[in-house]
Amino acid sequence: MATKYKLTYFDFKARGELTRLMFALGGQKFEDYRFPREDWPKEKSKTPFGWIPVLTFNGKSYCDSMGIAKFVAREFGNGGETSLQMLEIDQVTGIVVDTLAALSKLLFAEESKKAEVHKQSYEETFPKYLQALEKILTENGTGFFVGKKITVADVAVFDSISERIEDSLLSKYPKIKANLKTVAANDRIKAYIATRKQTQNMPTYRYRYFNARGLGEVSRLLFAIAGKDYEDVRFTSETWPAEKPNTPLGQVPVLEIDGKPFSQSSAISRYLARTFGYYGKDDMQALEVDQVLGIGQDVMTDLIKSVYEKDESRKAECAKANKEVKFPVYMGMFEKLLKNNKETGFFVGESITLADLYVFDLYEKIKSMVTLDDYPLFKKCIDHVGSNEKIKAWVEKRPVTEN
Repeated sequence: MATKYKLTYFDFKARGELTRLMFALGGQKFEDYRFPREDWPKEKSKTPFGWIPVLTFNGKSYCDSMGIAKFVAREFGNGGETSLQMLEIDQVTGIVVDTLAALSKLLFAEESKKAEVHKQSYEETFPKYLQALEKILTENGTGFFVGKKITVADVAVFDSISERIEDSLLSKYPKIKANLKTVAANDRIKAYIATRKQTQNMPTYRYRYFNARGLGEVSRLLFAIAGKDYEDVRFTSETWPAEKPNTPLGQVPVLEIDGKPFSQSSAISRYLARTFGYYGKDDMQALEVDQVLGIGQDVMTDLIKSVYEKDESRKAECAKANKEVKFPVYMGMFEKLLKNNKETGFFVGESITLADLYVFDLYEKIKSMVTLDDYPLFKKCIDHVGSNEKIKAWVEKRPVTEN
């Protein structure tokens, strides 16, 4: 029976393209399964760990983009002929990974810092990596990074920098430039590039809100748990008048997707949850998420009413009613929903969704008015979210703000 290969990834180049290039170089046909980012929620559950690309080989699935590309390269004779050559390949691809991280940092730098990051990238960071690659090519002396023929090391460099680093810098490294031309001139690589589907790159996100958690933090939590890069633009109440005319509806938060702005905090967080795969596995689970969000929004309405009440006596009455009457009712609702979900500590299914993230953020706003020990399942949910490695890392590094 013939070996079967299937690559699953977005309909982008990004992290999936190196493996596609390695299949092309190896002259191997494969199933190039692509899907739009809108379909990620339903595709996510099919992956081993909830991320892509995924290579399915003889019916078993594997993750890690660079690992997949190297495997494909070895399968078809482009992954190094000896253990030492494989080490040399790993050395080059390690530099590639660092370069991509630096490119991502530049791409998603805050607008106010972009010029500074660009200067540092092109004067310090990129030259450091390019000098290392130039040195490797010089020492090998064949025009290739490893041995005497094209390997995954050459293709990885080609895929990562040929269209990303400005030629004004690349031109200072003649051996790299020559290597890039050699890869581009390879018959199989050339044929693939000439016929490959034209796609967009991964979307870029720019998120604009006050330097506060407020109505903006749920979306930041989604970016954090999904491990997605974005530009986190923050401003103060003093600079808000200057920012306001640049918003679609005169309010924030605003999410810009490839430069197009959208408003309404709830709409934004729902979009991100759907796109990143945190809105449930199907329509029924999405309804369960919405049910939790509805209760949470009722809590927020009562909270905001008490916070912004100008009459001090009424303000005190609202706060008292919230603490003694309203919030216990809402907390009871949350506890009931958690119990109905088999006491997993999640509101929907058996993993974190937008519902859990919303409640995690909500608790930060009302914790002075509720006793967590009275609601053990609610506490379990908060602990689940708070102990998630990506959420924990975000909470530890995010700017300290009053609300």
